[in-house]
Amino acid sequence: MFAGSTTACELHAGMNEMGFGFQHPLMQQHLMPQRDAMIDLRIDRKREVNKNEEVAVPLRYVVPSNYEKISVEVTTSSGLILVSDDQFRINKAMGKHNISFVALESGEYEMLLEIYALKNNIPVTYTRKMKVVVS
Repeated sequence: MFAGSTTACELHAGMNEMGFGFQHPLMQQHLMPQRDAMIDLRIDRKREVNKNEEVAVPLRYVVPSNYEKISVEVTTSSGLILVSDDQFRINKAMGKHNISFVALESGEYEMLLEIYALKNNIPVTYTRKMKVVVS
């Protein structure tokens, strides 16, 4: 009789007939902690507008159920005037909120959105920026 011996790397050793060892990425994925869902916030990164024209930019959002008391503060660099409120609350799990402004001068400006919320009763903050180019 001929007796052969075989060896395998740590990725394929063990697990009998399965073919994957405990160090293989396909086995490791089951040991990883689940990632918590985050608030999904979408707004244009850049917007080109005309001087003295009112523009409404949508902020689209999806809020997981473990978030509450979500508020948004909007600030702009000089040269942009907000027409909509500079603070508002998000009370729905999904939706859109328009942020309206007028550009007074030609140039490049920035709009900053700071989002404050409680996630499982722990304060969290998100930030989004939009570049505004005025012609």
